[in-house]
Amino acid sequence: MGPMAKFRLQRKVLEPKIQFVGQQFMEVPSIQLFKYSENQIEEIRSEGNFDKIFSGLVHYDESVIWINIHGIHDIDLIRNIADRFKLDKLIVQDIVDTTQRPKVEIHPDLAFFSVKSLLPDNGNNIEPEQISFILKENVILSFQEKKGDHFEYIRDRLREGKGLVRKKGADYLLYLLLDAITDNYYTSLNKLEKRLNDLPQMIMENPKPEHIVTLEHVKRGLFNIRKAINPVKEALIFTEKGQTHHIKKETIAYFSDLKDQLLQLIDEADLNINRAEGITNLFFSYQGHRMNEVIKVLTIVTSLFIPLTFIAGIYGMNFTNMPELNWRYGYPVVLILMLILTVGMIWFFKRKKWL
Repeated sequence: MGPMAKFRLQRKVLEPKIQFVGQQFMEVPSIQLFKYSENQIEEIRSEGNFDKIFSGLVHYDESVIWINIHGIHDIDLIRNIADRFKLDKLIVQDIVDTTQRPKVEIHPDLAFFSVKSLLPDNGNNIEPEQISFILKENVILSFQEKKGDHFEYIRDRLREGKGLVRKKGADYLLYLLLDAITDNYYTSLNKLEKRLNDLPQMIMENPKPEHIVTLEHVKRGLFNIRKAINPVKEALIFTEKGQTHHIKKETIAYFSDLKDQLLQLIDEADLNINRAEGITNLFFSYQGHRMNEVIKVLTIVTSLFIPLTFIAGIYGMNFTNMPELNWRYGYPVVLILMLILTVGMIWFFKRKKWL
């Protein structure tokens, strides 16, 4: 058995069983197909029955094809698409495994991008969604966990013929799709940054344990953004150097601009992570300062009462021969002595700037 045959046998043994991993968001998957050129466009939508989608793929000449799949839980559908486009099973498993970290793979016949789209929900959470792209010749396949409006403005531009999208190839469409994901990163980062901006004043007014929980939540979101961006950035650097034939030379400039945006996002994420660490230190410093103030007040009060307690303790003893007990002015004198001691100690504390 030759080396190539051994490699094929080993790869066949190692090929995983395709299995969906993640949360199912849709009951019935749906597919949307765009087949377009500069002068014409065809759009097909389908849910459940996908024969008319696949029948439109028999002859697609020089048109650009964009097939967007919502609902990657349907393994039979994903297998069907994989067979039609001759996708490697390892890539297919990466598509249906939503726990995978973001990754980019450049193969001889295709480019595979698996990214995490991050968008704030109605509350304070940042919701991740895995979105995978495959660029193969003049075909773009995109796989989403659920329906969303990530790419609606791109669809509008395709329908209306705005911009360059219908004049360019599939690689330019891939750039627009990745650019839309980048906009989601900006939206999420701005949301987290706004929460960070509100925290210092809240901590100065009334520090609460909930503020630490919020800070940890923000930091986790910032780390997730950075984690999602880094693999895409590395792939774009690889693309910028012209080391893949899937991206045309005239389109590389757009990917370079996208790389610069991602680098800026990483810098802003790092800056906000440092801010979050600083605000965390502020919280504990302010808490410690407040605790020291409380301890100082309690210490001063204790110090004031120590000599008074000492005097009261002496005259509280039940000895028979205590001259002051029979003295007519003994009681007011002791009270005046206590008052003088208290005033004197307060004056001393203020002189030392302890009050």
